[in-house]
Amino acid sequence: MDRITVSAPGKVILHGEHAVAYGKKALAASLNLRTYLTLTRKDDKQINLHFPDIDLKLSLPCEINTSENNSKNGDVSSPIPASDKVIETLKEVSGLDKSASSSQTLAVVSFLYVYSGISKASKNPLPAIDIEVKSELPIGAGLGSSASYSVCVAAALLQLGNHIKQTESSSNRVTDHSDQTSWTNDETKLINKWAHVSENIMHGTSSGVDVSVASFGGAIEFKKGNIQNLSEMPETNILLINTKVPRSTRTLVSRVKTKYDKFEDIIGPILDTIEAVTTRSINTFCTLRENGQSSSSQYKDLEALIDMNQGLLNTLGVGHPRLDRVCEVTACSGLHSKLTGAGGGGCAFCLITPVWMFP
Repeated sequence: MDRITVSAPGKVILHGEHAVAYGKKALAASLNLRTYLTLTRKDDKQINLHFPDIDLKLSLPCEINTSENNSKNGDVSSPIPASDKVIETLKEVSGLDKSASSSQTLAVVSFLYVYSGISKASKNPLPAIDIEVKSELPIGAGLGSSASYSVCVAAALLQLGNHIKQTESSSNRVTDHSDQTSWTNDETKLINKWAHVSENIMHGTSSGVDVSVASFGGAIEFKKGNIQNLSEMPETNILLINTKVPRSTRTLVSRVKTKYDKFEDIIGPILDTIEAVTTRSINTFCTLRENGQSSSSQYKDLEALIDMNQGLLNTLGVGHPRLDRVCEVTACSGLHSKLTGAGGGGCAFCLITPVWMFP
């Protein structure tokens, strides 16, 4: 195929952010906001990258030597996380100068690592290509823009290397919010593996929940790398509020770890409580569906769980005054909100209560 187009959804974490990094359960769902990637084969020996959302245009040679293996024994099904040494090497290979933003640098480095790894594991090296990426998701706002990007890159390059099937359609949706995918479960798992490696480059050691939602779609329960699709989850209306406060996921994760290492006997039980909130929320959503989404008591429980979790996340130190303001403003209308993702700014979500619940 001379052209490949793929897309993948963003995500919203309803409950379990940060706790999931400590082996606790998380509840997340895909959004109807997507990242789109178009790959076009070329005849020269250059890779051209065009990422307008982060103001990046870059050309570099196809031959990328990291001096280390990107997968175990050259097996495409066993990608290896990038070492710090390889990441630094790829930063040099990229040719980006010191004025490049963190988003630009990490997007290029993660792409180069996945490209070189899949190329090494392919029967023939990957060819010269043009890549253009556009997203409906705000960058760095906690809605999974980097995971959605990583899934698109992995899906396009695995297809280019003939590791997953090439469809006759010019556009493949990796997943949508209805849990539809263009590939088999095994192929989607392979996409997820490479996307997780890419995500780790951008955020340090990530839990994997973001790329799992972008890969598999729908609502999922995620714990210790195990994914359970929650087909019994009802469709839920939420309002996303972007505080437009920039923040670094890597920094916020590190902040929680520092607090956990110093006060494990205190922070540990908080993480356990967040998991308990997640479990109650999943069970409440399932009961709501069984009752035809017409039970006010279940909605009241969901609202209470949102308020509890927001308080717990503030205790972990990942809140922000702007997020507190979102909760205050929505509360004035009888609605309930919490941060989603790493916190420290970014986005919050507000549960939209059905009209019939209002007097």
